[in-house]
This record gives sequence, structure tokens and C-alpha cells, in this order.
Amino acid sequence: MLDPESKTVRRQTDARRAVFAIGADFWRGSAGWVLVLAMLLVGVAAISFTYWSGDDACGLVSTELELSELAEAGSTINGLLPSDQLRSVVDGRSLVDREEERLFTVVLDNIAEARPAASIATATLVWEAPVEGGITRLLALFRDDADLRRIGPVRSVRPYFVDWTEEYGAVLTHVGGSPQALSRLHSSDLFELDEMRQGGYFWRDRSRSAPHNVYTSSDLLHEALVDYGELESNIDLDTNRPFKMSNLETVDYGDVKEIEISFGSPDFDVTWAFDADTGTYLRHQGAGKFLDESQTLVAADNVIVQITDISVIDSIGRRSIRTSGIGSALLFQDGRVKEVHWSKVENDRTRFLDIETSDELPLNVGTTWIEVVGETKAVSY
Repeated sequence: MLDPESKTVRRQTDARRAVFAIGADFWRGSAGWVLVLAMLLVGVAAISFTYWSGDDACGLVSTELELSELAEAGSTINGLLPSDQLRSVVDGRSLVDREEERLFTVVLDNIAEARPAASIATATLVWEAPVEGGITRLLALFRDDADLRRIGPVRSVRPYFVDWTEEYGAVLTHVGGSPQALSRLHSSDLFELDEMRQGGYFWRDRSRSAPHNVYTSSDLLHEALVDYGELESNIDLDTNRPFKMSNLETVDYGDVKEIEISFGSPDFDVTWAFDADTGTYLRHQGAGKFLDESQTLVAADNVIVQITDISVIDSIGRRSIRTSGIGSALLFQDGRVKEVHWSKVENDRTRFLDIETSDELPLNVGTTWIEVVGETKAVSY
């Protein structure tokens, strides 16, 4: 360790004295001052260049600082967000407290008479799955802190929607349901809001035809939580879902520009078009763009096609969809596609795994849509 009392001037060598002597002569002449002036001009020019070059220079410093901070926080800086930071298991956003993570799922109508759906563009996670009649229905997940004045049209539940809602301990919001779904709910610990029994948290829009006219809102859903003493989040699953650190890396977009998914009817066939300007997939269904009621085009940061066993179970055409076990899936991100496995054990959340390593694959932070189909040939890209 250096002695703080050992000053440099006490340890000058002959060489250092020579330098200082040259320095004294240097300042007596005009040449020295000219050189200093030139150096000042160069310095001013360098500062000006840095200032006017804008974000590139500042961004480099910012990125280095952020990486340094992440390293200190325990991240391996492997392209993933730090695992020791509290984040939403749904979309990867930062959380101050896990109590923020109170979630709702809402069963939404998806037939032509029901479109455009209200608030579907703000959902953070959406499942699309077939129901009877050759149509699809949506299960949209929202956070309690969202400010949504109108959500709907709300429709009846199916048993597989119960399974997916249980993955996140969400409040299931619906209007009645199939016998299988109501039986499944009876054996579940989920808190549910059913318009058939708790109509005060819903209303009917008389300008639209029934049954495509039942709506709720984030205020009414929150009011229900207060009334029933259900404000506390009941997420008790493994919340360590990996997310990409995409804000700190330059994404090299792929060339998979479109995903086409067939549900057996032109009015329900879906196209996701990759938009390189935003790095998201834009949804089209039937004849055109898939908009929500505010005329916002629905977009997703991740599109997952989950392939599983689907069968018809009665004369009405109701479906049985296998939600647990293992199966194949396609993960679409950043204009690229990856063949993966999906895995779900009991009420745990569905995980999408690398085929070779069985590691859970990271998602882009943001909105995810999961398209549930019965066979691989239903998908083309």
C-alpha cells in the first residue's frame, strides 16, 4: 500500500528534473502557447462531435453501464434478463411487488358478429382454441392494474380454458359454460366471476345482439376482488420464466414473414405478418386486419403454435383438448421459427422447451399469443 505522506515531489529522479526544466523553457516561448491553443481547439472539436453525433455515442456508454449494472446484479449477460429481478411471469415487465401480479382471464367471443372485441389489443397473453361449431374462442389474460373501460364480448367457458387459467392463478371471467367446464370449475380452487350468478359485475350492450353483447371493465373486476376479499395475488407457481434482454441487443430479424394458421373455416383462419419496423407480428383474420374496438391492430411479440390432441366429445361438437403432458410446438420470434417441445405438469404453467437441451426457451418481453391446433399441417410459414 502507498504511504499517503509520500509525495511525488520528494521522489523526483534526474530524468523528472530534466522534464520539468524543459517545461519551464517551454512556457517562456510563444511556441508552447500555440501548441496549447491547438490542443484546446482539438478538444472542443471532439466534444462537439460527440454531442452532435447524438444517441450512438451516448447509447454506447449507456449500454456499457447497463451491462455493468446487470453483471453486478448477478446476471450472466447471456442475452437474458437477470433472473434475480422481480418480473412478471406473463410478459417480463418489472414488478415492485408480487402483489401487483393479480390477473384476470376473460373468455372472449370471436365470431364475426362479435368483432371487433373490446380491449383485446391490450391483453398480455391470449390463447386461441377451437370450440364447437367450427369456430374459435379466445382466452385473454389481463392485469388488475390495466385501465380498461370495456372488455368483451364475454362468452361461456370450456374446460381447457380453466386449465390455462389455473397456470397463472387468475380470476376466470365468463358467462356460464359447457357442462364439462362447470364441472371442472367445481373441482378447482380458482376464483371465478360468472355473469349468470354475479351479473352486477357485467352489463349488456343493447346496441348489439345477444349473446354477443356482454361486457365488463377493469373497474368492475377490481370491485369484485374487493367485494370478495380476493385482492391478494395467488400466483404460487415457479415464476422464473426467462425473457430475452432484447433492449440491450441488436436483433437480427429472420425471413419468416408470415404465419398462416387454419382452423378449418376461412372466417377463422389466421395470418400473422411480421413487421420488421416494430419487431412484432400483426394479426389478420378472415378477410382483413384484426382490430380491437379502438381500431388498434392486434400485435404480438411472440406467437406460439401449440400442437396437441383435439377430439369431438358429443353431438353438439364440443371439443376435448389435451393441455397436460408433452407435445410439439412452433415458436415464432423476430421473424424466425424454432421447433420446440411443450410440457405441462398438473396445474403448473406450460413451458416451451429446447428439443436438444430441454431448457425453457426465453420469450420476448411483451405480448404472447398461443394458437392451439390439432395437427402440424394446420400451420404454414
